[in-house]
Amino acid sequence: MNPHEPRRRARQRTSLQKPWNLSALLMALIAIGLMLLAVLSVDRPSSRTGDYLELSGSNSQAIIQRKKGLSELLKRDHNDYQKSGKDNAAPAEQGVMKVKMGIYAMNNYGINLQVPSFESSGYWWLKWDDDLQEYLTKNDLKIWKVLTPVNLLDIPQSADSVFVPTGKDEPIRMKDGSWYMTGAYSGIFFIDRSDFRRHPFTTLSLPIMIEADDIVLSNNRLQIVPDVQGSGIGQFIYSNSGWVNQGWTLASYKHHYDTDFGFGQGASDYSQLVFEVKYASSSWSAFWKVLVPLLIVMAMIAGATKLDTTHYDVRLTLPVTVLLTLVFLQQTHDADLPRLPYLTFLDEVYVVAYILTLGAFIMMLWACRRYYKALQIKDPVEQEVELKKLDKSDDYWPTYVIAAGIISLTISWFTG
Repeated sequence: MNPHEPRRRARQRTSLQKPWNLSALLMALIAIGLMLLAVLSVDRPSSRTGDYLELSGSNSQAIIQRKKGLSELLKRDHNDYQKSGKDNAAPAEQGVMKVKMGIYAMNNYGINLQVPSFESSGYWWLKWDDDLQEYLTKNDLKIWKVLTPVNLLDIPQSADSVFVPTGKDEPIRMKDGSWYMTGAYSGIFFIDRSDFRRHPFTTLSLPIMIEADDIVLSNNRLQIVPDVQGSGIGQFIYSNSGWVNQGWTLASYKHHYDTDFGFGQGASDYSQLVFEVKYASSSWSAFWKVLVPLLIVMAMIAGATKLDTTHYDVRLTLPVTVLLTLVFLQQTHDADLPRLPYLTFLDEVYVVAYILTLGAFIMMLWACRRYYKALQIKDPVEQEVELKKLDKSDDYWPTYVIAAGIISLTISWFTG
């Protein structure tokens, strides 16, 4: 027997099979833990403002509920606007001037989620009594200039051009003694609240928020009453590509400012009218355009172990190819979204996909090592048993991937 044979076999075994570097794995885990600790330590919660909206006593639930197909009226308060509105506000004080306003949106278009903003055009009308008319005449004011949209993006350059009276710019005296004026509007409006946590299954509310542009006309002097019965949306409101109309709401709120504007009398409240048209992304379109390509890519990870172990080079490069594809898909799907301080549902889907891809890469490394270890076994029976064990672990891998994906995504959906 050649005395150098055992040493040669040892060198051959070492070249084919290197032991796991446990210290490197431990350092990798420590590095990941330190990165997570660093991220958590620099993550700063946003500071809340003292401004908020709450439903005022000017709303009539009977009128609001009379229109079928209206979206749920949300209480736009400091709790992220997520409470259902119940008109429990105190009745209006005596002597408060009131103006009734209706809005009919013909078209919403140019939705830009990066800002976020949208363009809208339509019609408006106002009805008020003599007390408000006397105030306007005394102060030489125009009602359609006093009531302005506070979420208009191009204030003050074109504030006067947003509300334009149709015909004369003087009000009409109605038979019942009230004053009436109608006109058209067109402008670019800011979307004050957008929530993309369920993206790509997104809901979006496009608001037009009307308030008196007069510091004297606080909530105890002027209240804007919604004309829900006459308001609505026109035939072009459904023309947004990729968005499905979900109805509209119109309600009056009390806008609480966290300032006294220098008067020294505490925080101020002003009446605000909010007209919202609600949209949602098409679930069917989002499924086929976003989720199906992602599922196909992840199917490659689930079925990677079906390749014969002898093709170790293909099995090892497959997770790398999938990783690059995932990065490209995620950047494509997030291109239209603004920078968000939270993870969307789609982001969490990609996080799960990244983890499974990493798991697949580790699985391929382990399978290759085990395969070459089995090749070194001289006993054919023992070698066959080891190869069957390897095949069995490869058969279980797709089940593990699918089960882990389903559990992770279910948790992400219900906790998002």
